Amino acid sequence: MNRREFMAMGAAGAVVAGTRTAFPAIIDAKAKHDAPPRNRRPYSNVDWGSVKEVHTTSHGHCTSQKMLDGYLERGLDLITMSNYYPSAPYVPASKMTANYYALHHEHPVMVKGKRVNGPFDWSKIIGGWKDQLPENLRKDIPFREGAHLFKPLPPNVLEAPNAEHHGFVGSPTHMCCPGSNFASGTFDSHNKYGSHSRGYHFGSGEPWRDAIDHMLGGLIVPDGGGVTVNHPAWSHLVDSHILELLDYDPRVLGIEVYNQTARPYGAYRWSRANCEDYWDRALSTGRQCFGFFVPDWGVTEGVNVLLVKEKTVEACMQAYRQGNFYGAIKGRGLLRFKSILFDGKNLKVTLDRPAHIQVLSAKGVVKCCGSVAAKMEYSVAPAERANHVFLRVRAYRNDETEEIIFSQPLMLV
Repeated sequence: MNRREFMAMGAAGAVVAGTRTAFPAIIDAKAKHDAPPRNRRPYSNVDWGSVKEVHTTSHGHCTSQKMLDGYLERGLDLITMSNYYPSAPYVPASKMTANYYALHHEHPVMVKGKRVNGPFDWSKIIGGWKDQLPENLRKDIPFREGAHLFKPLPPNVLEAPNAEHHGFVGSPTHMCCPGSNFASGTFDSHNKYGSHSRGYHFGSGEPWRDAIDHMLGGLIVPDGGGVTVNHPAWSHLVDSHILELLDYDPRVLGIEVYNQTARPYGAYRWSRANCEDYWDRALSTGRQCFGFFVPDWGVTEGVNVLLVKEKTVEACMQAYRQGNFYGAIKGRGLLRFKSILFDGKNLKVTLDRPAHIQVLSAKGVVKCCGSVAAKMEYSVAPAERANHVFLRVRAYRNDETEEIIFSQPLMLV
């Protein structure tokens, strides 16, 4: 996707209340958890002079060495594979084999509406109805472990647990949780071996609130990582439900603003890669909502650039929690933020090279460079804070790089 295609998909600015159905007012129900609220001033504790960048994705499937090579070639420093069937972490990658979770299933599964703890011996379970399977599947029982899927990761590449969870009761959404060991569902994709027909849920199968609790309970860094709401347009999420998800727990960090794979295709014309309008409408309610930029099943676009003091898994997960990261479409480091400074009134942005810089708020694009520049400043008058609600920055270049970068929102109210 080039820059013009992206900008034509609805990235012209925030949706102002009244021009389209806006999000409803703040939901009355309070979050049941006591975690600190989402950081309303990302970057405030970032030392831009010494910060290190870690390129990663919160939602990227990787089921073969070829796919992993694609991520490594595009420069990812942190691998958090978000695979499913089952939705279980591929960590460490070195242990993963073909058929791994058909033989090493330890996590709970919803069985006929009840949460049943593992382990599950699928050779024995499915062996109970083996004779009812098509002849070509009977030979698979008992299951046998295959070859390793991946070569060892390069020593400078980090890895952390993650998975894409789906099939919730009461919600059509898919969710990831970088930094969580939580696993759900079974290996039996599309009921191939008949397990779902017999009550074993292939996905989460839990009410979405319970599933979020379990995801958060599996975090390996208590003050780091969190839940992402994936491809809201692709999932057909209505506005009010996105707010429910954000309000349930402050560790529900935000939504995927860009998902490379969720483009219009086939009968699914409602799929969209760019969800900036969803983002701006949520922010316009006064809620902090971090934005994520991911490839999903692709390996060419969508990157989260974490800003850390040191390249460790703990620091990376804490950067996610604090909103100390920015998004990029191509994500190859060809356009970068050198600093984003905000004192509550004055915003100062510096890039590593000249580009078109835009400042956006609930009122839309409120400042835009007529020509390329490496710096921009913007000030908000106190009387205007309630009208703007938030500020965020988008920058892009009209050249062969086709790069677009996005800051996290800075909340004003």
